[in-house]
Amino acid sequence: MDEYGDTWAPPAQVLAELTARWGRTHKIAWTGRFWLATHHHPRAPWRSQIEPTPEMLESRLRAHYGMPPGPPVERTRRRRDAR
Repeated sequence: MDEYGDTWAPPAQVLAELTARWGRTHKIAWTGRFWLATHHHPRAPWRSQIEPTPEMLESRLRAHYGMPPGPPVERTRRRRDAR
C-alpha cells in the first residue's frame, strides 16, 4: 500500500503486463523491492533502469524510448481501499 492508501496489483500480474508491453526490447524483473528493466541490446543507451514502482519504471522507459513496440496492452488499474 502506498502513502495514498492505494494498493498495487500482485507483482506477478504487473510483471506479466510489463513484460507483454516491453518484452520485445527489455527484460523486466521484480527484485522484491524494485522494478528493473534491462535492454536486450548491450550497446543501447540507458541500458538498465531501476525504479521503486511499476508506474515510475514505465514512465522512465517511455521518456527514454517512447511508446513500446507493438499494440497497447490493457493495464491493470489500482483499486482504492474503502475508507
